[in-house]
Amino acid sequence: MKRTCLLFVLLYLGLAVHAQTLGDRAQATAKQKTGDRMDQTINNGIDSSVNKAGRAIGNLFKKKPKPTPPPASPAPVAGMPATGGSATAGGASSGVTAYGDFVPGANVLMDERFDKDALLDFPAQWNTNGSGKVVNIDGQQGKWLDIAHNSVVNPVVNKALPENCTIGFDLFLMAQGDQITPTIQFGLTAVSDILKDDIAYKDKFFVNISRYNENDGHSLEYGLKDVVGNKNDFPLVSYAGRILHIDMAINKTRIRVYADQVKLVDLPRALTPAMRNNFYISSMSMVPAPQIDVLVSNIRIASAETDARSLLVKQLLEDGKAVTNDILFDVNSDVIKASSYSIIDQVGTALQQNPSVHILIVGHTDSDGAAAHNMDLSQRRAAAVKTYIMTHFSIDDSRIQSDGKGATQPVAPNTTDAGKAKNRRVEFVKL
Repeated sequence: MKRTCLLFVLLYLGLAVHAQTLGDRAQATAKQKTGDRMDQTINNGIDSSVNKAGRAIGNLFKKKPKPTPPPASPAPVAGMPATGGSATAGGASSGVTAYGDFVPGANVLMDERFDKDALLDFPAQWNTNGSGKVVNIDGQQGKWLDIAHNSVVNPVVNKALPENCTIGFDLFLMAQGDQITPTIQFGLTAVSDILKDDIAYKDKFFVNISRYNENDGHSLEYGLKDVVGNKNDFPLVSYAGRILHIDMAINKTRIRVYADQVKLVDLPRALTPAMRNNFYISSMSMVPAPQIDVLVSNIRIASAETDARSLLVKQLLEDGKAVTNDILFDVNSDVIKASSYSIIDQVGTALQQNPSVHILIVGHTDSDGAAAHNMDLSQRRAAAVKTYIMTHFSIDDSRIQSDGKGATQPVAPNTTDAGKAKNRRVEFVKL
């Protein structure tokens, strides 16, 4: 009897082990089939929602892996928006470089870096039909506007844009693993108040940027109400985790758009006067919703009624005085930004061509900081412009004088970012 019971126990244990083995094989087979389906789905470029479903099935058979933090790198990389810490004034791109057939406007209407806005607040000089907040980004300078999903934002300039103007801004194309990226739309709209009207139903010009971290899915389109063309050959994926600078040039009915100094759009008869009512940026509605928000900063809107460079030289030689806001420096420094060289070069060339002309260069700052510091900074910046002209154009020291006035001679109130941008200027005076 004991032997019979022992045989039954051994038989039961053997069957249990065999059943477990079969279960393991079935589980492995299911995991393999699921993985195969996922690979095939990705290879065929099926959308993100199907991919997520496949991954969810696969997770039934394995432990959820720990998230991998973004790699550390000295180059710009995608970091999650940080909501604390100090911000460094200024951004990675000034947006005032002249190149090709693009010349930035000279009369600044808005120069927005969100310097005076508190972190996590919506910026005071902007409007939205949804939500957004000012943030820092790990590894990036300055503050950024984080635009939430299904939200439109626009700067409040209280009037239509000029017939001839330029708009420049930085987009940080954040990418985190396989998280769903937003569809970014920017453009011009006839809607004056985005809280009261839907931009989808009014005349507009737009550019769409989507799936910028997908080699086989990225898209860069443009249109008027509906899509009329694309520039999908632009290397958009190479900007994932980096800053992409956008410039727009508006000349009455003509619209030109540049991405990192590459012309994307040139439509000579696209715009109507009503479209200049508003410039906007949007994180468009998507299903499934994006896991990353739109991030924008360093917005510069300027009138371009006259070429900034030719006007500067014309005023200097004919009127005896010229002023520009487009000579920029590193923050609290006399180091000239490379984007300003094209403006200074015009003065240097004019001095070469007019050997009898002598000039005085005067630096001015806004009122932020101590008065003594601003005075010293303005003097050093004027001297830096003088040194640049002497060095690059072989102009004798006796022909150029330099001075600085700090914040003692403002041309606009120092109570707004736009006013301060106007006060940060370099003045050329013919002697």
